[in-house]
Amino acid sequence: MIKHRLPALLLALSPVWVSASVYADEVTQVDPVTAIDEKISTKQSEIDAIASEFDTESSMLQQLKNDQARLKRNGDELDAKRNRAKSALDKQYSRLLEDPETDLITFQKQYQDAWAAVKQNQSEQLSNQQAIAESEMRLSQLKQKQARLKTEYTNLEESKIEARVKRLEAELRESAVVETSYKTTCSTTMTLGECSSQGLHLTKQKAVKTFRAQLLDSLSESVIAKQNLSGVELNIHVQDSQIQRAGFEGNSEYFTQMQAQLQAKPEAVAACKMLNVSSRYCLQGAAESKSSKQSKAWANVTVRSDQYNDSVTINGINYGSTPVEIVLPAGRHQVTVAKDGFESYNRVITVNGNDTVWVKLRPNKDS
Repeated sequence: MIKHRLPALLLALSPVWVSASVYADEVTQVDPVTAIDEKISTKQSEIDAIASEFDTESSMLQQLKNDQARLKRNGDELDAKRNRAKSALDKQYSRLLEDPETDLITFQKQYQDAWAAVKQNQSEQLSNQQAIAESEMRLSQLKQKQARLKTEYTNLEESKIEARVKRLEAELRESAVVETSYKTTCSTTMTLGECSSQGLHLTKQKAVKTFRAQLLDSLSESVIAKQNLSGVELNIHVQDSQIQRAGFEGNSEYFTQMQAQLQAKPEAVAACKMLNVSSRYCLQGAAESKSSKQSKAWANVTVRSDQYNDSVTINGINYGSTPVEIVLPAGRHQVTVAKDGFESYNRVITVNGNDTVWVKLRPNKDS
């Protein structure tokens, strides 16, 4: 905010403006951009944490799948070993008919051990399959959480741009009192009134330039605003002024000292131009602004089906098995629910608010 000492006479000239400025000085408000920045930082930490958790869970799932492949290989070997033991035991039973002294105990023990190993392997495979299913479920939940956090992060970034624009718009409308002086050379053909008028005009012009420089220097984002200043209409006006001292100094030099109250009335999209963001953030009531509000409408959508271990894909992104809870922007979205042995559910849904999509999968006719 531009702050200057306010002379008593100018205070009397501008009671409304002064009271607003004094009130603004008395009230200390938290900068909304800073507050949003803190939320963005917190949200980024949450995104990083969930990404780390997702990577850890993905590694665990891969290890479980590797273990499952190993158990499957071991199971095939144990099945073969059991079959060999059974074959050997069957031969011993055949020999028993000719030789009652034939040893069966040893072969029975080998077959029993082989069968126990097969059952143990089957139990381990079943437990590992359950662990894989649980890990895949956790990954699906983490993926949904990642999507939600990224959506919230995007919304915060959008809110930050809006807050930056509003802050700059408010700063550009600051009013200030500038005291300035100017010495001009009057030609010999000028009357005293013409010389005085020229001095007044040039002094006001200098006041406008001074105010403009001070205004730009005081902006919260002064550097970027100055970089994008080309073509921006600030429309600085002298709202009130008072001559402090004026008169000739020397032969033809006319000196003017003035106090002036100035304010910028920038064009509607000035803040957006200076921040190098879309003009839609500055346009109020226009069709483009209405469109942007619609695009920022979000809803919670839940997808459920009558099957387990299915696969839900929304707009080309797989979210795992149902139930799936996701935040979607208002509008049309492609939803696919698929499972081996069943006909895939493919629909385009229109999201207008919170909703639940119920899916009934039909078995394939060929299966």
